[in-house]
Amino acid sequence: MHKIPVIISNSRIKTIWNIIVVLTVLVFSIVFSYRYTFQIYKCDFIYWGLLFIFAIDVIVNFNSTVKIEHAVSNDRRVIAANYFKGWFTVDFITAFPFDFILLLVLGFPDEHDGRHFYFLALQLITLVKLLKVKKITKELQQYLRINPGVMRLMDFGFWFTQAVHYIALGWIVIGAAEAARIPIDQYIRALYWSVTTVATIGYGDYYPDHDSNIQIIFTIIVQIFGVGMYGYIIGNVSGLIANLDVARAEFVKKIESVRIYLNNKSIPKDMQEKILSYYYYIWDKKKNISDDNPLSDLPVSLSLEIMLYLNRDMLMKVDLFKNAEDLFVREAIQMLKPLIYLPKDYIIRQGEYGDCMFFLSSGEVEVLVNGNQVAKLGAGSTFGETSLLIGEKRSASIHTLTHCEVYRLSKSDFDSLRIRFPEFNNEMEEISRQRGLIK
Repeated sequence: MHKIPVIISNSRIKTIWNIIVVLTVLVFSIVFSYRYTFQIYKCDFIYWGLLFIFAIDVIVNFNSTVKIEHAVSNDRRVIAANYFKGWFTVDFITAFPFDFILLLVLGFPDEHDGRHFYFLALQLITLVKLLKVKKITKELQQYLRINPGVMRLMDFGFWFTQAVHYIALGWIVIGAAEAARIPIDQYIRALYWSVTTVATIGYGDYYPDHDSNIQIIFTIIVQIFGVGMYGYIIGNVSGLIANLDVARAEFVKKIESVRIYLNNKSIPKDMQEKILSYYYYIWDKKKNISDDNPLSDLPVSLSLEIMLYLNRDMLMKVDLFKNAEDLFVREAIQMLKPLIYLPKDYIIRQGEYGDCMFFLSSGEVEVLVNGNQVAKLGAGSTFGETSLLIGEKRSASIHTLTHCEVYRLSKSDFDSLRIRFPEFNNEMEEISRQRGLIK
């Protein structure tokens, strides 16, 4: 008998499941509080469908890894023990059909039966699942690759929806709704009153009975809540929206400061365009123009893993790395410095002393000897190694034809790799020999 596999807590399937659970809680909360208000008792497909999802949630939680003091465990005994001490009680209450079991014992009540209220109350117990929403949204914020500001807006939207819904039901409960109308009509008009009052834009077409103190007091409370909500929106949501893309805000600020500097220094227009083109290219490719590495304080082993991941495209293009042993790749990748060149730039000039070599990650360059094109090189190519091998001046120029992303390897690191890895030295000599640069 095959066991159900353990689900990784930060996996895509668990994230999707958490989203389903949150939406189910929202639907359950709205539907069954509505039914409770209008004394409508049903064990229909909506009821069983939502309970089925909550029951599956119990199974999922029994089979999902847990994090205990920053350590992830997939031991089922540890998972079960942690679940029983945590959210199992809430999940069990929401998934178990207490009212239906009681119904089988006592029989189905009619609308005039006093027991009708207790069956409804048992269904409403399921709303304790709302207590877990905060925990689920926290997990989603941790594992979803979206801006935290967006996550806070979504969280605000969830609870705002709950608030206006329950205020509308409260308006009905205190008798302020139009009694002659059917339940759905009453609810829609109560919801309209709730939204306009909370949003502080009430039009006066629905208002409390002036002879009913409870309606007037309820309206005052909702108005105070609405003013507080309005203040929250103005004070926070506008800031959240402004910070939805912090990197873009920094980019715009950077570009503006660069423009001011270039204009103040009277830099020629063509050079200004070239400089700005550089920044825009970096933004389009990396969505960031800061030289600061927010991961600079990571341990060496983890930092190396990130470097290997970020540079995987280059490693797959350059034959030197693609066919090399893992140890060489790990050593070399730490020595490479990424650089970007604009079209019509010189990466290397003929006649200068060589102090580095390059690996072309993307773009196209031409090899010029005495001003004449002798070759074109594309992504995955290496150049500049010849002068390092023979200790002479550069024998050719490297001129960019497009935007180029390259990795620079200094002479000291180049010599270190040649000594420690003979295969690397042989590869460099073979490349230069094929190009006719050395014999």
